[in-house]
Amino acid sequence: MGFLARLFALVAVAGSILIGVGLALTFQTRRSPKQNEFVAGRAPSELPDGFYDGSADVKTSWRGKTFDPVARRGINLLESGGTRRERFPFGIYFGEGIRDPQIEVLKIDYDIPENPRWMRTILDEMVEVADGSLLGKVHVRVVPGFPSAVAYFRLDKAVAGTRPSPWSAEQDVASLPRDT
Repeated sequence: MGFLARLFALVAVAGSILIGVGLALTFQTRRSPKQNEFVAGRAPSELPDGFYDGSADVKTSWRGKTFDPVARRGINLLESGGTRRERFPFGIYFGEGIRDPQIEVLKIDYDIPENPRWMRTILDEMVEVADGSLLGKVHVRVVPGFPSAVAYFRLDKAVAGTRPSPWSAEQDVASLPRDT
């Protein structure tokens, strides 16, 4: 078997594995009680503004997100060893759910030039489930046409002054993704 034939076979196997794992994670995520809460939620009436405390079902260094509604951007707050840092900026916009097209969601799109390639495959979607409380769903877009829903997270509006963010939204917003 020639090199190209072996390479093609390897790519086909890897793609099949990625699709299989993505389908399994999506199935598990859609069967979660949080899925019912997600589809019962609604897109926020306004873009989030300021810092929101984050929580997830897994141990993580992620502490939340800061939003700038004017710039339609935001950034994540991570904490490790007592040190806080802001990483992984994102664009924000409204659109229909990628896996739940019957509802409007707030999209958090990491597909912007400032992020590493692996991070650019992530698309979060959020709905408001109570005043100041958002439920998010994480999607990974590795295989074109097959976005995988992999996890949920929560964001709650932080009490004023508890976690100030030094992040400035005075960045180029021309590259922000737009829902079309």
